[in-house]
Amino acid sequence: MPIYYVAFFLVLETAHIWTTLSGKILFVNVSGISSIIAFNAYITKHLNLQRNTPVDVVYDGVYYNFGNAYNPHSGFFTAPSEGLYVFTWTSLVYGGKIFDAQILVNGVNKGYGNCNNEANPSYANCANTVPLVLKAGDKVNIRTTNANSLHKRWSSFKGWRVK
Repeated sequence: MPIYYVAFFLVLETAHIWTTLSGKILFVNVSGISSIIAFNAYITKHLNLQRNTPVDVVYDGVYYNFGNAYNPHSGFFTAPSEGLYVFTWTSLVYGGKIFDAQILVNGVNKGYGNCNNEANPSYANCANTVPLVLKAGDKVNIRTTNANSLHKRWSSFKGWRVK
């Protein structure tokens, strides 16, 4: 028998998403769902990267993508409308590895995230959150600045529009 739990709530809207522990969406109860813009994506394979070689990170697994503004093939979020958005990315890094990255809007840096675990023998989990005022059509993505590894499933990119 599956176990269910509430996965998230949106500010200023009532949203209940019931999922299995594996993340499969079973039921959504949202008032005004057509106006919701929210996504939760993750990487499905371990990434082994070249240090000091910037790479646009593609979070190719998707738990949900309300409004279809996130593209899991390119790793880019495209703002469907003007407004305040919040983005967060989490990085799980092996011992002795590093994952430093930035969040970009239309190719311009809007914030950095540091997950330097080179001096430690065990895993490190890092998280970053950036609010951004976007115009319709703006493109947001995560790009490495200095990275050589990123762990699958536990590393994610999320975003939502705040009304």
